[in-house]
Amino acid sequence: MNKSLKIYVFTCCIIAIITACSTEKNTGLSRGFNSLNAHYNGLFNANELLNQSLTAYRANLDENFYEIVPIDPVPNEKEVEAYYSPIDTAISKCKKVITDHSMPSNDRPSKKNAEHNRWIDENWTTIGQASYYRRDYEGAMKSFKFIKKFFANDPSLYVGELWMAKTNIKIGKYTEAKFNLDNLDKALEAEKSGESKKKEKESKGKTKASKLNKSGGNSKKQEKIAKFPKKILFDFHKTKADLALAQKNFPKAIECLEASLEHGKKSAEKGRVHFVLGQLYERQGENQNAVKHFRKARKYNIPYKMSFNARLKAAMLDGGAKVKKELKKMLRDAKNAEFKDQIYYTLAEIELKEGNEPLAVEYLTESAFYATSNMRQKGMAYEKLGDLRFSKRDYVKAQKYYDSCAVVINDEYPNADGIRNKAAKLSDLVKAVEIAYYEDSVQRIARMEPDDQEKFIKDVIKQIKDEEQRRKEREALRARELQQNENLFAQESGNASKWYFNNAKSRSDGYDEFVKLWGTRENADNWRRKEKTVVATFNENDVDTSMVVDSLKADKPEDTLTVEFLSANLPKTDEDFEASNARLLAALYDAGIIYKEQLNEIGFAEAQFKDELSRNVESDYNLLSAFQLYKIYEGTNPTEAGNQKNYILNNYPNSDYANYLRDPDYFIKKKERDALAEKEYVTVLERYNKGLYTVVQLKAQQVIEEEKDNIFRPKYFLLNALCMGQLNADKSLLLPGLNQLKTEYPGTSEAARAQEMIDVINNGYSQNISVNFEKEFIFEYVEKARQFIIIFLAESDNVDISKNKVSDFTKEFFPKGKIKVLSNLYGDNQSIILLQDFETENDAKDYVRKFKSTRKYLLDLQNAEIIIITAKNMKLLFETQDLQQYKNFFDEYY
Repeated sequence: MNKSLKIYVFTCCIIAIITACSTEKNTGLSRGFNSLNAHYNGLFNANELLNQSLTAYRANLDENFYEIVPIDPVPNEKEVEAYYSPIDTAISKCKKVITDHSMPSNDRPSKKNAEHNRWIDENWTTIGQASYYRRDYEGAMKSFKFIKKFFANDPSLYVGELWMAKTNIKIGKYTEAKFNLDNLDKALEAEKSGESKKKEKESKGKTKASKLNKSGGNSKKQEKIAKFPKKILFDFHKTKADLALAQKNFPKAIECLEASLEHGKKSAEKGRVHFVLGQLYERQGENQNAVKHFRKARKYNIPYKMSFNARLKAAMLDGGAKVKKELKKMLRDAKNAEFKDQIYYTLAEIELKEGNEPLAVEYLTESAFYATSNMRQKGMAYEKLGDLRFSKRDYVKAQKYYDSCAVVINDEYPNADGIRNKAAKLSDLVKAVEIAYYEDSVQRIARMEPDDQEKFIKDVIKQIKDEEQRRKEREALRARELQQNENLFAQESGNASKWYFNNAKSRSDGYDEFVKLWGTRENADNWRRKEKTVVATFNENDVDTSMVVDSLKADKPEDTLTVEFLSANLPKTDEDFEASNARLLAALYDAGIIYKEQLNEIGFAEAQFKDELSRNVESDYNLLSAFQLYKIYEGTNPTEAGNQKNYILNNYPNSDYANYLRDPDYFIKKKERDALAEKEYVTVLERYNKGLYTVVQLKAQQVIEEEKDNIFRPKYFLLNALCMGQLNADKSLLLPGLNQLKTEYPGTSEAARAQEMIDVINNGYSQNISVNFEKEFIFEYVEKARQFIIIFLAESDNVDISKNKVSDFTKEFFPKGKIKVLSNLYGDNQSIILLQDFETENDAKDYVRKFKSTRKYLLDLQNAEIIIITAKNMKLLFETQDLQQYKNFFDEYY
């Protein structure tokens, strides 16, 4: 071949390659070249990026198996941020393909009549899917609508319609999603109907001669109908189930998921469908179907946690000796160490079904202990324990379990408000019962002979110390067991690390060494000191401080577990016993009312009221308890009702309750008399204001002498004195009436006013001293100073728990603020939470406003006393301990 021919051949090749690269010529070579690039240079790589991102997300997914898990989990708004880069890369690759290889060019899509590159529609689909995963639902919808409009004769039409349904479900447009899915249903039915007719014609063996011309068309070429792609059937039925779940139509969701299993191919996807079906059947009460699907789910390649939960669910619903044996074997498996709380809970559920409540309680206790990080499981265990105690009418223990549950759960916990309400309603009962028990106990101990009393107290001290030692040993044993399980798991999984805190063996060795050196210690700050006193110090330039004063320099607190200390708190004098009885009788009556009115436990209420009366101590609660017993017996036990009636009439003949027993309409009539008395008093008061002192005095004296039950009688005493003061120069004439008022109505506002008048009469008027209306405070208001917040805790509030509540609240509602949460003491025993610091007064006020209006995390702590203060004023406050003056200052300036 000569040189000219070689040049000619080379030129032709170059021209052919250039021609093949063209997107405007619809030739076989051009279609092949552009399709190859569109498929492998863009689409394949983009789909790989999406699949890898989705696989990575689902591999690290921490799912909530207490709720129905998503059929197809995708990242939420926070999680998707980690996948922006690969998703955006995938979108850019597909857009570049469409720009460079669409045939003809995609510069003006609306003017295109055809697309000759077979992979362009798939690139548009991938862009839409990537936008969907990115949570750009508007962009995703635009892509899918474009596919539906410009690829109406391609299977991509159905893919776009399916993903439009998915997108509409995500944005809550369920009607539009239903419309999309109905379109797919119609297309699928039409295709099945067409195939059926075709088979019917073929079975006849004869067909009529076609009138079409050789080119396959008649006078007007029919449009080709795209075939429904079978590869999307699995996803299609799952999407229908997803819509049903969004609308809480669980039977429909079950139907669609059952249908989807006929088309599923990937093991993990079918396993997840079986798991969701198990959850749905369990929700519907079809336990046998639920067990079947939970067990099928475990046969597929699903994540270990899902497999573990499927195993637990099947065990819980099925039960039996074999299942219990399997669960106990799981407890010994190192890789299940973090799931012990759930295993114990499942064992407890099985034992409850079999009627073995004592063992169930034991397992629930273990579940609560091992739930160190799973607060949902801990809450479930406490709630179940509370329900068991409540059903046994052991309300005191039930309240403690409900209260523990309320502390660990969040607002997403099912029936969280109900649990908190139960704990709150029963708390008054628990307080009353415990006060009554305590006062009764200390009185019995106080009445012992000195030697017997000392022996009894020593036995109590020994019992307390032994129980505390056993508790520490149990906790140490369980902590060691958790550590050993973690060690085994690390060894089996090969997760050991050189870093100390990730190396289970190193931590275990360190724990053993610590115990040898220090013994078992509580998990608390400053654990090295046996005794410590916490005080707060504040410096104008540095208030971020709280220090522990060493026990060698501070006065050591007295040991509370001694005979001397405990006996010192026992009642000794008559006044002590009188005060103790007052608390005891009030607690018994309060407990009885709660049992009767709130819990409808008439038997328990009766016992409390009888106990109160049996004390034979004169008290206002005797009348109240007797009346409550009368109402209890009124319709059921006439004899006992008569006894209580006679007791009230004989001992309290002038009481309202005695009057009621004589006349059942007494309170109705009394209400009418009180209304009339109020009207008369207003009239008399108007006359006093008009200066008709003699008329008013006569009416006042009449009421005082003749109407002992007039509710305004103490006010008439005052009116009588005031009228006498206006009519007589000798003010000492007022004293007898004022003293009578104090005697008959002690503790009332009228008695206080009478005492003021007596002081004026006896001591004379004060000197005329000019009044300074400008309030003077030792505290200084600085408008632009940095502010701190102090929360004063009640005696019953645990400092550590309260601090955690405030910290959790602050993290959620003020995540951008650099607020430090500290605990301290104000004075000798007032615990406080200190929040530092806020740039401006408005920032601090915003925090206080949110604090007062939010119950989440805080619970009853939101009602605690709270103040805003500057560093300088805080120093003065702690030096002077004059909180009341600062409250006045706070009210004035804040």
